[in-house]
Amino acid sequence: MKKIVFALFVCLSTLSWSQNKTFSDQTIEKFAQAYIEIRNENMSFQLNKLTAIEKAGLSGDEFTDIHLKLLDSDKKNQLTKSEIDKYNLVKKNIENLKEDIQKNMERLIENQGLKVETYHAIAKASTQDKTLKEKIQKLIQ
Repeated sequence: MKKIVFALFVCLSTLSWSQNKTFSDQTIEKFAQAYIEIRNENMSFQLNKLTAIEKAGLSGDEFTDIHLKLLDSDKKNQLTKSEIDKYNLVKKNIENLKEDIQKNMERLIENQGLKVETYHAIAKASTQDKTLKEKIQKLIQ
């Protein structure tokens, strides 16, 4: 029981410390630069998703319609085998794109001299700290 209480204390202390951590101006600037690059990477990802959909012979609306029908057991039988095959191909391609973008985003963060954990800690802290959020917004505009 003492071990459980101690472990809980350590976890809560660590959580509290990470929430109250302050970041240097240099670290915040690195975060902002990484954020800008990640935002650009995400825009590229969105375009690549649309390209994958179109290469399969679907429009964005058709892909969404198929997706919604697959989620609805009453409408699932309205789909043709061709539509399902195209959907599955796109879904597989998008999953591959997601894996690639995740690796790229981690690389972009690390190229700025930040650890991924630090990037996430700053992002989380900025949702709770108005001053930090404003400082970041000035840097990314």
